[in-house]
Amino acid sequence: GLGDVYKRQPKAFSMGARIEHLQTDIDLAQYGAPRGKKLPAADYGLNIHLPDGRGVYTFCMCPGGQVCAAASEDGGVVTNGMSYHARDGRNANAAVVVSVDGSDFDNDPAKAVAFQRRLEQAAYRAGGGNYLAPAETVGSFLAGRGALELGAVQPTYPRGVTPCDLGSLLPDDLSGALREGLTAFGRKLAAYRAPDAVLTGLETRTSSPVRLLRDKENLQCTGLAGLYPCGEGAGYAGGIMTAAVDGVRCAAELMKNCLLYTSPSPRDAHES
Repeated sequence: GLGDVYKRQPKAFSMGARIEHLQTDIDLAQYGAPRGKKLPAADYGLNIHLPDGRGVYTFCMCPGGQVCAAASEDGGVVTNGMSYHARDGRNANAAVVVSVDGSDFDNDPAKAVAFQRRLEQAAYRAGGGNYLAPAETVGSFLAGRGALELGAVQPTYPRGVTPCDLGSLLPDDLSGALREGLTAFGRKLAAYRAPDAVLTGLETRTSSPVRLLRDKENLQCTGLAGLYPCGEGAGYAGGIMTAAVDGVRCAAELMKNCLLYTSPSPRDAHES
């Protein structure tokens, strides 16, 4: 298989959950008043670096959107988020995640992938099966109660949610960092102080945990000529736009090499 040919290395990625607030609360916090019809649904971006060196940040913020089911393997739960073009949903959502890197996995790419898979399987079990997702309200998560104390914010995950102690699904240092980050974000954005904001877990696919090594010049896989690892899945992007740009780079390099191999000889060109 390709695993015997290409070289991999672990890379930084992040783990956490999706957080949902009322979009009206985000609008009020960002605009200072209820949003008028001519203004777009407000978004935000938050981040903090903790003393232990970890970062906590929001990612892929979806105004007026919904939390999505994004599992790619049997027996694992993965959350993501999206907005329709109108961005007119009742809730806003974003990933709120903690950074991890190779040092968390002995710089072993296989351990990084196994860690990601282990958390997704734990989320599936906590949801009770059938791809329900574990969820907890923020006030409960900060207090460690393991409860889903719903108020104004109703979860949008389409397959349904199950009350869960989300902190128990993550290693202690990651759940602790997530609590620190949420508390700090509450000092910046009032909606993050709402105890009925909903956390739905787990968000494990912010980025690939491994990178497939490639030549810096021709962008081909170091172990398999003619293969161009590119984009987020191969570890060369951190979002939609960067994945697209990397894809364009690889496509241009591929076309350049194809032209070198297929350029007609002068005689062929004359006869054509």
